[in-house]
Amino acid sequence: MDFYDVVKKRRSYRAYKPEMPEKEKLERILEAARLAPTWANLQGVHYIIVQKPDNIKAIWKAIGQETKFIEAPVFIIGIISTDGSGINKSGEKYYGVDFGICFEHLILAAATEGLATCWIGWFNENEVKNVLKIPKKYKVMGLTPLGYPIKPKGEVKERKSIDEIVHYEQF
Repeated sequence: MDFYDVVKKRRSYRAYKPEMPEKEKLERILEAARLAPTWANLQGVHYIIVQKPDNIKAIWKAIGQETKFIEAPVFIIGIISTDGSGINKSGEKYYGVDFGICFEHLILAAATEGLATCWIGWFNENEVKNVLKIPKKYKVMGLTPLGYPIKPKGEVKERKSIDEIVHYEQF
């Protein structure tokens, strides 16, 4: 699939078929995330693949949206240490940017494979860390269900036009 087709096709799904994605697809998706560029190639992002039903239910609880993502057969949890990246010229830690690049590679790769995702930022980090035994030094930056999509009913909100978001030379 052409890159631009993938970008146009990619959207957030909240309903999934219960079928488990093929192992080969999951491996290709994780490889795409692994290859994402990071600050000084530090590669500080780690991924936890959750497939056991009890763990998935515990993740749902930590997300706090039990009516969404219920049939997702897999969750991928992305974590990074706050010192797992560099610091920019303004003194800000860059780990969030590194994470964002890696997780977006993962999500676009999933779309290429015909799988659905939904980048989740609303969750109880301490609960997720407890469920998955994540060391204290790591931050849970994002979660995504992964599976075959159930198409949503109704209309999908359109994206803003290019003229609404792009400015040349000045705002």
